[in-house]
Amino acid sequence: MIFEVLDGEDESYILYLLETRKRVTNAELCSLLNLSTSTVRKKLARMEQQGLLLRTYGGAASLDAERDETIGKKTRLNLLQKRAIAQAASRYLRDGETIALGGSSTVMELASYVLKLKKAVVFTDSTMIASLISKSRDLEVRINSGIVRSRTGCIVGPHAQDLFKNNYVQRAFIGCDSFSLESGAGSDNILVGQVERSILLCAKERYILCDSTKLNQPSICSYASLSEITALITDGEANPEFIAGLRTKGLNVIVAKLPHL
Repeated sequence: MIFEVLDGEDESYILYLLETRKRVTNAELCSLLNLSTSTVRKKLARMEQQGLLLRTYGGAASLDAERDETIGKKTRLNLLQKRAIAQAASRYLRDGETIALGGSSTVMELASYVLKLKKAVVFTDSTMIASLISKSRDLEVRINSGIVRSRTGCIVGPHAQDLFKNNYVQRAFIGCDSFSLESGAGSDNILVGQVERSILLCAKERYILCDSTKLNQPSICSYASLSEITALITDGEANPEFIAGLRTKGLNVIVAKLPHL
């Protein structure tokens, strides 16, 4: 189930506070959420058991904010695979269309192909992708509002999803931290996952770009089930049995060939 780890808006707001403050006290949560101390303690205990935060004396500290690696480090990992995936995904780009791009390092590779488009409109939740795409005079870039995560450049927060909820695009291209047969595309950051899901849902066609090292792996939250995805684009090192299992479930899987070294 998508975001099944969250029980409601209170938990989501607690994660938002930890994203911005790193630490929060029980007293602050009681005041902000209008809850009793015992209720806040129970919520924090349950969230700690789910691996979402670290309880401290009199409050909680963020785990999620530092869990994912920086975008700089991510761009250097599995570079050949990501470039092959980006090349395969580029076949679905069209001049003059409106598209949406997530903030993953694999989508960053796709951005170089987006720069070749003419008169296209690009929606994104990534400051880095927005900076790159805005170099082209032929492209219009629209970015959401919220809090910029210093580690990845993605924008999250209470209103970060509004841009995508109020607009429609032809195609969306999103990365992921994991992809499983049971849960689909997943993220290691709840807030990022929420925004990425909103990007997918505003698109007619939805493409997940995922290198083979992330396949059949668990994550903190699932943000896109198999039935919600137009196609998964991965690389030639993917496990054939896992790919066959996805196809049996009805998912279109595109396997990008790696260049011969």
